[in-house]
Amino acid sequence: MVVVTLTLLNLAILEIRNLIVGDSFYNFLLSNLFIGSLPVLLIAFLIDRYHKKLNNFFFWAATTLWVLFYPNAPYMISDLIHNTSEPKDMVNPELIKFDTLIIFSIAILSVFYGLLSLKIMFGLFKERHGRKFAHSAIFITLALSCLGFYMGRELISAIKLGNGYLYSWEVFLEPVQIIKIVWGALFPIGEHWTAYAMMALFGMVQYMLLIIIKDVNDIEGAGLVTKE
Repeated sequence: MVVVTLTLLNLAILEIRNLIVGDSFYNFLLSNLFIGSLPVLLIAFLIDRYHKKLNNFFFWAATTLWVLFYPNAPYMISDLIHNTSEPKDMVNPELIKFDTLIIFSIAILSVFYGLLSLKIMFGLFKERHGRKFAHSAIFITLALSCLGFYMGRELISAIKLGNGYLYSWEVFLEPVQIIKIVWGALFPIGEHWTAYAMMALFGMVQYMLLIIIKDVNDIEGAGLVTKE
């Protein structure tokens, strides 16, 4: 399975890096990947496997859980801000280049988890409610993921879990508190325009990735990349 192979390859590369450098500074990427990003793919896979046995209530309950976890997958793109955080980078600047590539590789794997889950859920939405609804559902998911990204990168959690920033799934723990924090960070709009700019840019990045993947699939389908 491609997902398993790519995951094991990235784990091996990170472990080799740790052995050579002599520390495990970037192991936080593993928790981001497995606790944050992998569940979105597993949830989508389970929904796809059992959706014919689920009535509308349970289907949409599971879909809501998927939507709450989805932002964690593309969120890892922003982990590139840590590429100069390693204290040993000051001693060996060459290490920055390797660490940046490793962070990027794991982040792209996380994005792959998310995009694969989008493809699975799009197929389910189309099967149950039609193509037009499926497109709308994916658009809403991407829009909400922009909010989730902003929450996870900029807003401090009152619960203080993980890295101290808000997680979208914390809405299950302190819904009123979460809504208050998010509302205060977004309104009035004129005073928080940078939040909207960040969310818009994050949405554009995701949309570009979707277009790139679609175009590559179209090229392959036309026989320009591979030949039978």
